[in-house]
Amino acid sequence: MRVLFVIKSVATLGGGAERVFAEITNGLYERGYDIEIVTFNAPGTKSFYALSDSITRHDLGPQSLNPRQLFSLRKKILELGPQCVVAFMPSSYVPVAFALIDSGIHVFASEHNVPARYRTVLAKWALLNASVPAIHKFTAVSQQMKHAYPPWIRRKMVVIQNPVSDPSGSVADIRAKGRRKRLLAVGRLHAQKDHLCLIRAFSHIVDSVHDWDLRILGEGDERSKLENEIRFLGLQDRVEMPGAVTDICAEYVSSQLYVIPSLYESQGLATVEAMAHGLPAIGFVDCPGTNEIITNGVNGVLVDPRHDRPQALAQALQSLMLDDDFRCRLALAALAQKIDPQINVVLDHWEKLLAI
Repeated sequence: MRVLFVIKSVATLGGGAERVFAEITNGLYERGYDIEIVTFNAPGTKSFYALSDSITRHDLGPQSLNPRQLFSLRKKILELGPQCVVAFMPSSYVPVAFALIDSGIHVFASEHNVPARYRTVLAKWALLNASVPAIHKFTAVSQQMKHAYPPWIRRKMVVIQNPVSDPSGSVADIRAKGRRKRLLAVGRLHAQKDHLCLIRAFSHIVDSVHDWDLRILGEGDERSKLENEIRFLGLQDRVEMPGAVTDICAEYVSSQLYVIPSLYESQGLATVEAMAHGLPAIGFVDCPGTNEIITNGVNGVLVDPRHDRPQALAQALQSLMLDDDFRCRLALAALAQKIDPQINVVLDHWEKLLAI
């Protein structure tokens, strides 16, 4: 079966959807599918995540909804002759859907965000909704995410979770006796992730947790704002922002506590993976995609934001960071959880979807 996978960029540093894109395309190719990839990158752009050298890639350069470019995109896809097209995120599935109207080719739209991400940009939300009639099926990464969409999208949605990396027996040293401890956050530097709240929370307790440092992994358009806040609060020696990393497992193993300050999540893949490496996790009780993963007082802590999110987070962080025994109890419960789903299970679901 010939399947064309489309994505805006494979060069995004540490992007969660981009990582899943690489895992699914590589996995289906290994299962015998005839896979080709189209990106909207400039020709020859290097992929952040490894893509099989055996998969043909077509870099078309930036695309828009200009009729001329849509016609050019349609022509290219028809030349490639796929039986179906899988496009990741609205930046690719919206133009692909419009380009392939009445082509007879099924378009599968892989969505990785909740509607709240788009409703602040009304034009993007309107275009997403306008593309729905031309899309055969959507994928969502959780039931909670699916139910957040309106009925006309939800009825086309199939839930396929993102694959969770196998920890391979690598477990974090929660006590870290005799060395500095690390509070880890992983996520794109975007307002949704609310790293600003995390930095301010850490500033409230920095003097009482003198042997702890904060490490934030990821890239995004909020880097300058976050770096300015770190300087303003005088935290340059205690907060690290090294960007995206390729060996995320090593980061989990080197940390003693995981924090996810997000306002909303679709699945919280990094949280699941952190817990699989034996890290207790802390997040907000009102955050969809986090409150499904963390069970308060069992494998982590869910914080009631009340009227002051940074202060509420600071108090919860401090209690965990100063209590090694409590963190260890939470870590044991996190490790006891089933790691699900593995890549082979996810690929089974994709095969079933594409057979529709």
